[in-house]
Amino acid sequence: MKFEEHFGISGLALIGVILGVFMAVLDSSVVNVAIPKMMVVYATDQTTIEWVVTAYSLTVGMFTPISGYLGDRFGAKRMYVWALVIFVLGSGLCGAAWSDSSLIVFRVLQALGGALLIPISMTILFSLSKPEKRGLLMGIWGIAIMVAPAFGPTLSGYIVQNLNFRLIFYLNVPIGIINIFIAQTYIPELQAKAAGKFDLPGFVTCVVGFFCLLYGLSDAPTSGWLSLKIISLLFAAIVFLSLFVVFELTSDNPMVELRLFKIRPFLVSNLAVSFLMMAMMGWLFLLPVFLQNGLGFSPLQTGLLYLPPSLVTAALMPVSGALFDKLGARPIGIVGFSVMLAAAILLVNLNFNWTVSAIIAVLVVRAVGMGLTMMPLRTAGMNAVPPPLVNRASALQNTMSNVAGSLGVALFGTVDQTHTNLSLATYTQQVSVQSLQKISAYGLHPSVYGITNSADMSRLMSVLGKLAFQNGIRESFIVAVIVTVTALISSLFVGKKQKHVASKEQHAVAFE
Repeated sequence: MKFEEHFGISGLALIGVILGVFMAVLDSSVVNVAIPKMMVVYATDQTTIEWVVTAYSLTVGMFTPISGYLGDRFGAKRMYVWALVIFVLGSGLCGAAWSDSSLIVFRVLQALGGALLIPISMTILFSLSKPEKRGLLMGIWGIAIMVAPAFGPTLSGYIVQNLNFRLIFYLNVPIGIINIFIAQTYIPELQAKAAGKFDLPGFVTCVVGFFCLLYGLSDAPTSGWLSLKIISLLFAAIVFLSLFVVFELTSDNPMVELRLFKIRPFLVSNLAVSFLMMAMMGWLFLLPVFLQNGLGFSPLQTGLLYLPPSLVTAALMPVSGALFDKLGARPIGIVGFSVMLAAAILLVNLNFNWTVSAIIAVLVVRAVGMGLTMMPLRTAGMNAVPPPLVNRASALQNTMSNVAGSLGVALFGTVDQTHTNLSLATYTQQVSVQSLQKISAYGLHPSVYGITNSADMSRLMSVLGKLAFQNGIRESFIVAVIVTVTALISSLFVGKKQKHVASKEQHAVAFE
């Protein structure tokens, strides 16, 4: 009871909110490591089985925007419980899937629940918590958001290596049932609001537009930005999302309240968070590739390497939240992004000579910046929103994060592949016996690979391929530096400490 009196929300209600978010975020990354195993079990190719991952991320991105309307229409607690039921049902069916096609369909069902869990959980937290304690609670809530993506590969690697891969889905069932009970019992009822008529034009253009955008961005590094497929998808995305913006700005009851961007702290904080998500998802995408394809790590070893920085982030989340309650978001954001920038600059020099301890040290530095920055910026933006619009603001904030994360993966992957191919083409054009001596300067001494003369071209091409791969990774981290600098600049404009939630008068001014 003392906890609830102090924070405005009971401890068990907070656990119910955090647990659902953790499961939803975890399932966005836990499947990746199991892809090779599922290819064997379902006797399918990589292109097909990768839709198990893609279908989940696309569905979450497409249906997150509607969470605000549903939370208003049916009540946040009711929708949160229903989202848990859908997620648990989808998880159980995924575990029982008998083919690759059935698994993909059940992943879409699972993702429908996951798309609602994160934004609605944020709404519940904001609705129940005391404003002066909101930063600390958001920091605790943020542990699930930041730790789950790193914990997922570790858990999945262990299960796939030692147990049955279906457990990565089945584990959600008992945990989810317990979570449904906690949420139903301990989260107070949050009354539904007058949501008005359903915005069908906005819904259709939103779903189609975000599908084309997110699918185009995820497939661009593979198919090529100039391929007909990607150009068509991105063109369709521009058309439908432009129509979506027009419908939302002219509708009396929009599904997504884009006019929230008139509130300056909300706009600026979300821009900073979006740049942060671009860098974070780009890192999460590329570093495992370098560790496994470049240094020969197993998936489990890669996951274990991410645990120390994840623990650092988890420890700093509540600290950054408490600091936000005292100082506001701007000073914490400046410090956090500066630390992240230092880590990004160090990673530009990443090469095959780096030791495991050196890589962990840089990841820990980056984790410090992430732990300090993410939740204060999110909270600052939400604090600027009037209480009646918290549902819509949470949906909009999470939609921006999803799009930014997809853009980060696409951008980093494209830069990596482009520079890898360019470097390899340059090296093969200039290759000679004498050029072998230059390779050692990059940490790849020829003698290690048995290369002693120009006749051994297969070994030579292997070395040059590794060197080109290394250059591609390093060029992509230059992009990370640029993105982090942009995020740092954005944080300068977040504003001073906000002591209270936006008033009705501020709301009226913002929407004039």
